[in-house]
Amino acid sequence: MANYCSECGKTIEQGARFCTHCGAPSNDNTHSKAGRQEKKEKVVGKSHAGSRNRKVRVITVAVVVVLAGWVIWNLPSSGNPVLKALPVVVAPAYYSSAGQQMAAIQARVENGNIIVPLGEVTEKRFVRFTYGDGASGLPLLAYVSGEGKIVTAVSLCEPCNSTAFHIKGDKIVCNACGSTWELNTLESISGSCGKYPPDVVPNTIVGKNIQIDEQIVARWQRRV
Repeated sequence: MANYCSECGKTIEQGARFCTHCGAPSNDNTHSKAGRQEKKEKVVGKSHAGSRNRKVRVITVAVVVVLAGWVIWNLPSSGNPVLKALPVVVAPAYYSSAGQQMAAIQARVENGNIIVPLGEVTEKRFVRFTYGDGASGLPLLAYVSGEGKIVTAVSLCEPCNSTAFHIKGDKIVCNACGSTWELNTLESISGSCGKYPPDVVPNTIVGKNIQIDEQIVARWQRRV
């Protein structure tokens, strides 16, 4: 079948790329160029699409990492914040697995503070004392932790109303119900009263004394 030039209308030999009369590209050559251009556009288009997809994936991963970091950063921290804030002031204490009971000592109130002799606490390691009248006063405790902190708290297992505890190894245990907490963090280990460890009150070390703000103790209220 003869081909005709689209410009001058003269016959072009089969397979010729240009018209031998006017030099215009033949229809076959135009189609070939168009095919090549279409193929090029497809390849370039795919390349651009692949590049865009990679960028989208990178941005998505970056956003996920940032959001995950934000969530982790803003999670509520575990443990008692008052206990965490206590400084290390003495050598860490190590307790027997046989168990150590509380030793009773005397405290005094002076200039708006409950004063406890530091030497007695470091010597006996686990003590109890009372704020107010002996019969109706609020029982308090103090102990040297395994981190070397002086921990002071209300000596009350509130659900079962026990005021006595003992330390066994690295655990503090209610004498009445047997509920057990980790000594350094007071996080629950076992027992029905586990949600209510001895309620920590802040203290400061001034010279040879442990001082507890009297108003904090006076305003203390049961949690259950």
